[in-house]
Amino acid sequence: MAESLARMYISGIWVEAILYGTYCVLFCICLFILLGNNGASRKTLLLSSVVQFSLATAHVIISLLELMTAFATSASAADNYFADPGGNELFVGGFYVYIVNTFAQELLLIWRLYVIWDRNFKICVIPLILWMLHCSIASIAVSGFIPATATPLTRNVHSYGLAGWGLETGVNFLASGGIAYRLWHAGRRAAILTGRHSLNYKASFLIIIECGALITTCTAIMFALYAANKPEGLVGVGAATQIATISPLLIITRVGFAMSKRKPVSTATTFSTFPNALQVNVNRVFDTYGDYPLDDVSAVGGPKGKEEVKITMAA
Repeated sequence: MAESLARMYISGIWVEAILYGTYCVLFCICLFILLGNNGASRKTLLLSSVVQFSLATAHVIISLLELMTAFATSASAADNYFADPGGNELFVGGFYVYIVNTFAQELLLIWRLYVIWDRNFKICVIPLILWMLHCSIASIAVSGFIPATATPLTRNVHSYGLAGWGLETGVNFLASGGIAYRLWHAGRRAAILTGRHSLNYKASFLIIIECGALITTCTAIMFALYAANKPEGLVGVGAATQIATISPLLIITRVGFAMSKRKPVSTATTFSTFPNALQVNVNRVFDTYGDYPLDDVSAVGGPKGKEEVKITMAA
C-alpha cells in the first residue's frame, strides 16, 4: 500500500502543477479585467486574487521540494517518505498553506454573499460561524501532524480532519446556494415585471453553481476517502489548493468577458394597470465589463405598492 500511496502522491503533484499553469493564465486575465475597471469592489477582488496566487505558488514550490526530497536516495525511501508524514516539516507546511488558502476562498465567498444580499449581515451569520469553526478545527487537525509519531489515521488528526472538511463543505454549500438563490429570485422578479426572461441572471446563476460545485465536489471526494480510513484522501490536497484558488478567478474571468460583449443599455418602462395610478417602475442597468458583476443585487420595496428593482452589476 505504501508503494501505491507514493505513486499517487507523485501523480497528485503533477496534476497540481498542471492546474497551477492554468491558474497562472487565469490570474493574468483577471488582473487585466480588474485593473481595467473602477468598480467599488476592485481593490477587494484584486487583493484576494494576489493573496491566493501567492499561497498557490507557495504550495506548488513546497510540493516540488517534497518530490525532490522523497526521491533523493531511492524509490523505497520515497515510499516511506509519503507513507509517514508525521514530523515532516514540508508536509505540515504545505498543509498549513492549503488550509489558509481555503480560509481565504471561503471568506471571499461569504463576502460575495454579503454584497449580493444588499450588504445584509444577517444572511452571513451562519456561514461565518461555520467558517470560524472550520478555521479552528482545521488548524488543530494539521497541528496533529507535528509529532513524529503521527499518521494520517491518528485519532485526533483523523477526527478533526473529517470535521474540518465537513465544515468546509457546509460553508461552500450555504454561501454558493445563497448567492445562486438571490440571482434566481432577482431574475424571476425581473421576468415578472418586464414580461421577459433575463439571460444575464441565468448566466450568472450557472457560473456561481458551477464554480461552487467544483470546490465542493473536490472536498467531498477527499472527505469520503478519508472517512473510509484511507490515507489516500490526503493525496488530493495539492490539487484542491489550486482548485480553491481557480474557482474565484473563474467567476471574474467568465463574467468579465461576458460583460465586455454587452453594450450599455438603460431603459425605463412604466406600466399603469389600475385606475388608482398604481405604478411599477423598472430600471434595468447593464454595464460593460468595466463594472464587474455580482457586486450588488438589491430589491427595495417602496411605499404604496411601488417597487423598484435595481440590479447593479458591479464589483
